[in-house]
Amino acid sequence: MLKSGLFAVAFRTALVLGAAVAVVAPPVVASASVQDGAAQLSAEIQQAILTAQAEAAAAGLSQEDAEAAIEAAIQSVIAMSGLSPAAASQALASARASLAASGQLSAAASTAVTSVQSAVAAANTPGGAPAAGGGQTGGAPMGAPGSAGGGGGGGSDYRPGT
Repeated sequence: MLKSGLFAVAFRTALVLGAAVAVVAPPVVASASVQDGAAQLSAEIQQAILTAQAEAAAAGLSQEDAEAAIEAAIQSVIAMSGLSPAAASQALASARASLAASGQLSAAASTAVTSVQSAVAAANTPGGAPAAGGGQTGGAPMGAPGSAGGGGGGGSDYRPGT
């Protein structure tokens, strides 16, 4: 029951935020600075947190389920923004500071923001994920296996099939 309630809250939050972003958010111009994008994203994250907190409280979710619902809402807003991890990190810090200063940051929201900040920091770190280039990363080279003894291949008794 709690899981279905959690998913319902997260889904409703994502739908509401998606509609709000589509209707309210002006298109981001390519020449807009990172700070303008981060400020916009910060406002959207704050709204997502407040909405998810209210829905989690109305649904009577546990602290853990509320954290997960708020985290999902934050991640959804960041994913829809298309901003870089550096801008997202800046927006998360700004949103946390603003909500904490106004007394609107719940313990569940604080934990959720911390979790998302960790994920964003990992995405921003060059060694945070494996390279997307593929290829072999170690071990024996591909190809024919080495000889199992007997002096190697070929030699005077080697006769190709005709």
